[in-house]
Amino acid sequence: MTVLMNRAEILFIYEAKDCNPNGDPLDENRPRTDPETGEATITDVRIKRTVRDYFLSLESNVEKRLTAGREVLIRDTLKANGHLSEGKDRAEQFLAEAIKGKKTGEAKRQALETAVKQGCIDARLFGATLPMGKGEPSLQLTGAVQFSAFNRSLHRVTPTLVQQTAAYAGNDKSNQKSFAERWLLPYACIAAYGVANENAAQTTGMTTDDFNWLLKGLWHGTAALNTHSKMGHDPLLLVVAEYQSGYRLGALSRRIQLANKIVEDTALRSTRDFQLDVNELLTAWHDYPQLIGLRVLQDARLCCTANEQTGSFAELATRIGLPITPLVI
Repeated sequence: MTVLMNRAEILFIYEAKDCNPNGDPLDENRPRTDPETGEATITDVRIKRTVRDYFLSLESNVEKRLTAGREVLIRDTLKANGHLSEGKDRAEQFLAEAIKGKKTGEAKRQALETAVKQGCIDARLFGATLPMGKGEPSLQLTGAVQFSAFNRSLHRVTPTLVQQTAAYAGNDKSNQKSFAERWLLPYACIAAYGVANENAAQTTGMTTDDFNWLLKGLWHGTAALNTHSKMGHDPLLLVVAEYQSGYRLGALSRRIQLANKIVEDTALRSTRDFQLDVNELLTAWHDYPQLIGLRVLQDARLCCTANEQTGSFAELATRIGLPITPLVI
């Protein structure tokens, strides 16, 4: 497989309706929001978890995932005693076959790095840090793909506390069921931004095939979120911009905005309530000679606008001469 050779940027727009895109465990699991702007915020950790969960859903057999090079390093595993593994335990799981107890120090670390890079797609994509025990060097890989620490909704949101009847009584003397509470966002249109660095890809061994699997994980993994708190996620737009090595436009998510809203921000409930203004972004790409091309996948429910024209993202980009290729995943 070919290691990624050019810089790439990712713009991923998705919606979350009547769910919790990213709860804060230190704040009653309320949806994370910016207290100043009222925007929903979604961490890079949450987005990477969506991708990792997608990889795990494709194959339940660990050995088959390892053989295919698509095992997930950062996931819950158990030790022989039934307790959750620590970082050093996860390292030992890979070292068992790689070194067979014959290496120490830097040789041991290199053996672990080779085993992890060969077997784990998330390590090649996002990097990894694994301690190997007291007095041993740690494995540290800088990921080729990084997302913004906070990925934001394109409008203000209002978290809502929902009460519902629980399945069980609240205590052993009660004759009535207790109440359960959870926090939801009625609606959020979220813009996630990421960068794929070709130089880091040389170190982790991330290939173009790995990158395409990441894009599948973003789109299909988001659509597949079906837990109690995550049901209600749907992808809307995925744009991948490829540049000459060493270049990127930057700030993609800050060059778009919602337009022609028919209600106030906090009353938005679907894509029927707004259009996505991409004029500033398309103009910036048009004036950026290092851009090689754009790959685009879009849900037809999302309507874009640019320079007082409406249409799909690809249609608007084509009208000003940008190089567009359909993103097939």
